[in-house]
Amino acid sequence: MQKIPDAELKVMKFIWEKNDNVISKEVIEAMQNEYDWKQTTTLTLLSKLVKRKFLSAEKIDRYTHYKIIIEYREYLNYVTKDFVSNLHNNSVGSLFLSLYEDNILKKEEFEHLIEIANDLEK
Repeated sequence: MQKIPDAELKVMKFIWEKNDNVISKEVIEAMQNEYDWKQTTTLTLLSKLVKRKFLSAEKIDRYTHYKIIIEYREYLNYVTKDFVSNLHNNSVGSLFLSLYEDNILKKEEFEHLIEIANDLEK
């Protein structure tokens, strides 16, 4: 698996939210409405996602049907591990401290995470 560019991620997020097979027309319309993308842009991104094995594709009548291969949770776990590994030297504590110092993580949430970590050590 590999990290995908932001544009491809936008397409995948739409498909993951549907949590079902989608047809090209559906994705094209959604990306047009949300990001004002042209049909060719969306079709190119879908093609790249098939090549990366995030989706499978099957042509039925006029439309291509896409099926999820890599689930959202699987990708989320991958990018989270990669992020913690590369930027925080495999230290979740470093990640939490960074989130806390930037006021992204509230004090109560930070303390709750410490409690969870302590419970796991028991």
